[in-house]
Amino acid sequence: MATDILKLFTSLGLSATESKVYLASLSLGPNSVQEIAKKAKLSRTSAYAAIEVLQQRGLMSTFERGKKRFFAAEEPENALAHFRGYVKQMEHQIDVLQRALPEVKMMAGGERPAVRFYEGDEAIRSLFHDVDRLKPSFMYEVANLDDVAEMLDPKLLEETRRLLDPARTRTRILYRGALRKKPREHVEFCELPKALGDFHGDIWIYGNHIAFVTFLGKPVTVIIENRAFAETAKVLFEAAWDLSRVQKKSP
Repeated sequence: MATDILKLFTSLGLSATESKVYLASLSLGPNSVQEIAKKAKLSRTSAYAAIEVLQQRGLMSTFERGKKRFFAAEEPENALAHFRGYVKQMEHQIDVLQRALPEVKMMAGGERPAVRFYEGDEAIRSLFHDVDRLKPSFMYEVANLDDVAEMLDPKLLEETRRLLDPARTRTRILYRGALRKKPREHVEFCELPKALGDFHGDIWIYGNHIAFVTFLGKPVTVIIENRAFAETAKVLFEAAWDLSRVQKKSP
């Protein structure tokens, strides 16, 4: 499959217009701005503005021949060197931002819920990766185990479950359905009373995050980051846990 060079250049930091102008100039060789604009299917004004930026980046040069001005794209090796330098600079800026993150967070007025939405296999991977990133000491889960077993790819589950260390994150799971594996150490299970009704999906509570997962059709995950929401959900979970344990002990 041929590489989409235009898309590649834009992903590396050039605008779409700059990428078109550079590639058009590279294809034409030294030429006038009119011909470059025509090749790139841009207006002369847009092409000239892009050429100025490309010259500043060392990706195009200009010279005069007689009374006519020509522009030429630098060799692709120059573009590679430019992109490497750009990526290195961005990595440095990301490091600076990471160190300044607490200061940036202080600029936010109050706590605002952050909501993320995922679909398909990414819905499952993103959830496990988020828990792995936070590394909570305790996690709560409400799960329909039959849905998990029947609707999710076993290989995907096996791959993502490796991210979680039960010894690091103790877990309580309120479940509906059948337990198919021997419970792992540091993981507690309690079956939900059937009288509470049926449901299809999962709820995870970890740190200051709540995740809602549905398996009907394409898997969908919604992750909400908000301390007040998470604390409320934990109280409700503990109430449901205590109720389920009492019901289980009743004759």
